[in-house]
Amino acid sequence: MLELPVPKHDRTTETAFAAALRSRDARLLPADVPRWHFLEWLVGQGWLLHGSNHPDITRFEPRTPVDLSPDEFSKRTAVFAASDGVWAMMYALTDRARVRRILNMALRVRQENRWSEQRYFLSLAPHDHAVTEGIDLLRHGSVYVLSSAGFERMPPYEWPALGEVMEPHWASPSAVAPLMRVDVSPTDFLLPVRMHDAGRVDRLCQSDPWGFPWLESASGRSGN
Repeated sequence: MLELPVPKHDRTTETAFAAALRSRDARLLPADVPRWHFLEWLVGQGWLLHGSNHPDITRFEPRTPVDLSPDEFSKRTAVFAASDGVWAMMYALTDRARVRRILNMALRVRQENRWSEQRYFLSLAPHDHAVTEGIDLLRHGSVYVLSSAGFERMPPYEWPALGEVMEPHWASPSAVAPLMRVDVSPTDFLLPVRMHDAGRVDRLCQSDPWGFPWLESASGRSGN
């Protein structure tokens, strides 16, 4: 799992961020500032994020996801959101029409009396095995900005090999209307995109639920 540097902005950039939020218009963002910087700034302002391939969502309804993780929180019937811009981008950019299964994670690890920086992982299982590069399974997508009202954060939990961990994972049992939309493209994503075989990883998940990310079954090829 990898880390990214914490974004730092000058007063001019933060003024532009505030103007885009106030106008509900991401087109006002400076062209030279990475979109994930704006998304992280939004999280710092208390907003939540939801990534999707669809650019025209006006209301999110609760749904029950297909989730193989060992925790029960991720299996709820809910609207899910993230307090992390990079994790939300994974869902926005993954081409659902070409990907059979997403294997991803964003988490912090408790280290003595503090939490680590956010750590990330993304691997995709393609429908078409002729695909050779993970980056080719990304497409343009949208990250929606949501109010945190009515959302509950997933509590920290114990990971057998890591200790106490915390995910930027939130759930609401009620429908949610987005505040604004931020369009993103594959060039906005800075992390490697691995590939894996869905059937093999599914079997490993069943036999060893805490063995994430089962790297022995994932390709080391990267689009970055």
